Amino acid sequence: MSVQRLRWYHRLRITNAYGQLIALIFLPIMILSCVGASLVLIETARSSRAEQRNAAFAILARYQPTAQRLNLLLDQPQQHEKIRSILQNMLNESNLLRVAMIDREGRPRISFGYGSNLAWPVFEAHRETFGPLHSDIGTTYGLRAGYTSDGPVWLVVDMDNKPLQLARYRVWLVLAITGLLTLLLLLLCLNFYSRRWISPIYEIRLQLQRLSADTLGQDIQINGTGELRLLQVDLVTLLRRLHESFEELRQHTEQTEDDLRKTLDALEIQNITYRKARDQAITANQAKSVFLANISHELRTPLNSIDGFVNLMARKGNLSDQQTIYIQTIQKSSAHLLALVNDVLDFSKIDAGKLVLEQAPFDLEQAVFDVIDMLSPLACEKKIDMAVYYYEDMPRQVNGDALRFKQILTNLVSNAIKFTPDGDIIVRARLEDSVDDQHLVHISVQDSGIGLSGADRKRLFESFSQGDPSVTRQYGGTGLGLAISRQLVQLMQGKIGFEDNQERHPTDKGATFWFTVQLGKVAGDEMSWPSLDDWNILSCIQHPASANVLRGYLSQLEAQQQEAQSIPDLFGRLIPFEAQRHAHSWVIVDSGGDTEALLREIRTRYYGALAVYGYQMAIDPDILKRYDAVALYEPMSRSALIAMLQHEQLFSRSQPEFSGQGLHILAVDDHLPNLMVLEALLNDLGVEVTNAHSGIEAIEVLTLRHEQGRAPFDLVFMDIQMPRMSGLEATQAIRLLEQEWNTNQPLPIIALTAHALNDEKENLLASGMNDYVSKPIQIDQLVRILKQWTNPHHKSEQSNHTPDYLAADYPTAGYLTADHDSAFPSDESTISASSSNFYPDDFSPEEFYKPVSGAMQQELQSHILDWPESIKLSNGKADLATELLQMLVSSFAEEKTLLKVLMDKQDYAELEQRTHRLYGATRYIGLPTLQALSRAFEKLLADQRKSGVAINDSFIEDVEMYYQQLVEAMTDLDSEAQKILNPG
Repeated sequence: MSVQRLRWYHRLRITNAYGQLIALIFLPIMILSCVGASLVLIETARSSRAEQRNAAFAILARYQPTAQRLNLLLDQPQQHEKIRSILQNMLNESNLLRVAMIDREGRPRISFGYGSNLAWPVFEAHRETFGPLHSDIGTTYGLRAGYTSDGPVWLVVDMDNKPLQLARYRVWLVLAITGLLTLLLLLLCLNFYSRRWISPIYEIRLQLQRLSADTLGQDIQINGTGELRLLQVDLVTLLRRLHESFEELRQHTEQTEDDLRKTLDALEIQNITYRKARDQAITANQAKSVFLANISHELRTPLNSIDGFVNLMARKGNLSDQQTIYIQTIQKSSAHLLALVNDVLDFSKIDAGKLVLEQAPFDLEQAVFDVIDMLSPLACEKKIDMAVYYYEDMPRQVNGDALRFKQILTNLVSNAIKFTPDGDIIVRARLEDSVDDQHLVHISVQDSGIGLSGADRKRLFESFSQGDPSVTRQYGGTGLGLAISRQLVQLMQGKIGFEDNQERHPTDKGATFWFTVQLGKVAGDEMSWPSLDDWNILSCIQHPASANVLRGYLSQLEAQQQEAQSIPDLFGRLIPFEAQRHAHSWVIVDSGGDTEALLREIRTRYYGALAVYGYQMAIDPDILKRYDAVALYEPMSRSALIAMLQHEQLFSRSQPEFSGQGLHILAVDDHLPNLMVLEALLNDLGVEVTNAHSGIEAIEVLTLRHEQGRAPFDLVFMDIQMPRMSGLEATQAIRLLEQEWNTNQPLPIIALTAHALNDEKENLLASGMNDYVSKPIQIDQLVRILKQWTNPHHKSEQSNHTPDYLAADYPTAGYLTADHDSAFPSDESTISASSSNFYPDDFSPEEFYKPVSGAMQQELQSHILDWPESIKLSNGKADLATELLQMLVSSFAEEKTLLKVLMDKQDYAELEQRTHRLYGATRYIGLPTLQALSRAFEKLLADQRKSGVAINDSFIEDVEMYYQQLVEAMTDLDSEAQKILNPG
């Protein structure tokens, strides 16, 4: 639209003086004249009509009284002639054509004058006066003249329009004469303007058009006046000066041409000399390249011999420590020297033009990962994470020189590792274009290293050059790698470059090097991958790029994936993941940190297929074998991932087979439901169980058994928090009794705890306990504990607290020993993670550390009772789950009363014990809401006790709020439980 508007502007643009004069003066005057004439005509016509109207109504007003007196005669037709004779004088009025008296129906009752037989115009009957109205002979006006027997009557007249027309003609004549005079005046002004200004300008133009380089000195005729004459004089002076300057320039040009001719002759002579020198330099350079190629090739033979014999000496193994160090130094120096010679050889071949690229099919993905796997030990040594984004549009098979492709990628990746002190390296491989029979492949290597300064970038791809001279000393190298890579990329019809990561984002470090190469297409190179929609993977990888790669691969393979953001989050997901496990379930974890401790904790919750992601050098095969896991090496490839997931050994685990025949266990717990579940689980394993409801009762049972000379128990399960005597105190008392009895084999005591806090580790160790299990107790945990602590080999070593971390055929976890504090999870969330499946998906018990909001309370209403989980916690026994639920619900009335009494007494220590007891009871039944509330209530009371701060109103309000929420949860649970306990 704007272009079209601009085009019309150029068409309407007026550039000559006459056109501008007309456009700027004549046209505005004409427009103003037309507007003025129109206004005059309009006002004149309005004035004439007003004058006619006034005259008409004046006539009507004068004869209205007479017409009113004659109204009575209108009903008498014989009186019409008399009426006409009386009103005949009206025709003597000026410009009056005819007169009539008209009734309301528009019928003339009497009419006389010119054209009296013609029809009168229609008017509105309700008006007193009307007009002007157009009629066939003039303009009609009317005035009500009174009433007759059948209604009102109007006196109507027709006025002649000829006076109006004559007045209009007179106005037109005056306007025409005025316009003609104005036009003549404008023409005179135009003539004067033309002779005064325009004509001299045109004459100057014509004289300038006739000028040339030879006639600049000629005189110009001056015939202007005023300012225009001064302009002409200045123009003549300027032309004379130009003529003089032109003459000087001509002379200078002739002199310059002579000098240039002499210079060209001298340059021709010098070019001949330079051409001879260039030919000699090319010959010398070729000789140098041939020499370098030959000497580099000759150097490789003795170097290979040196390296081979050094390796033979190292393999004999009969060297002293000092000789071994010497041999290792020679190996490193030889390898470094051989790499330098190879670089020089490649550089000399390229420089001599003797390097010929091979064209053969090769696996592109395998080539990329061959390079990465080869260099991964260097990255592992520097603790640098690596990841490869190998996009799905990449071809499988290509035609090209695989060795040179790997050489380019090796140079870039090794440089990235060399110049990256910490952080990560990310390689991206994507298909940039695919036309005809060629693939344009784009490879980039992003590091988080020292980066590049602006001044060093220009020399980066030059031979024998590095970004900073000090870099050579600090990091080593000849500076040939990037130069060789650039030349190889050019031979492969591609490009190479780099970018500073800070230019992309101010907080990023390092640089990104990239290159593109042309590789030929191979028939049938389309990437096809299996569909793994039946696979279910739970992963926890700390490196974001590696996690993204795994997510992308699994999404492409249509596998189901859950991602844990942290180790506690992973532990929280393991038990529900184990519950839903099938033949195609996998858990993939990062090898960072204490891998053995991590796998140990995982195996307490999950028994299916397990993979550890990390560098090959960083993963201990013995640990993998010990915990029945496999390795997924960093960086991860799609092929390796598929091969691992489709491994024949699916690591399917059923419930560990174990026979507890002959074992006798003492179970100590003050809460009957806990004892019932523990006894049921142990009985299923064939274990005989003796129950004790307190620490004092446990000591009495043990003392009585010793006095009777009966065989001691094989193991004791000891609850931690019990009234009168806690589990810690009972354990210490048992250890003292063992010293008095001179027991050779200490009794294994296993702690039962709903949650183990970090500050309780030393207390558990100091009390003499050997291990612990978290409530709710699972059958796998019991099997592991029984295998560990009822094995005679382990019993012989219990006294020094150095247990083996493996049972006979199953990995153990979490042993409480002085030498293995790492057996404890790092925080409370880890310990209690085994019950995290009770909570809603987006809910954490930590949210209950403050009073639960109304919205959260409503959200938890749908998690009052999880009956399938209750049956699962009862080892699949519905009758046991029902009995536990019945016992818990029946205790609510007493529990509410006792909690209220303790609150009124402000006995918060006992209130904490009762809340812990309630929390422990909920661990054996699927009660997400009640479990979360009781746990949070307990923690509130424990935090207050540990802080030592005086009790304030805010704390009391929180306690009251928690109590109300517990009561509501108990009431809701009672209603839900009745549906199961009394289904009828």
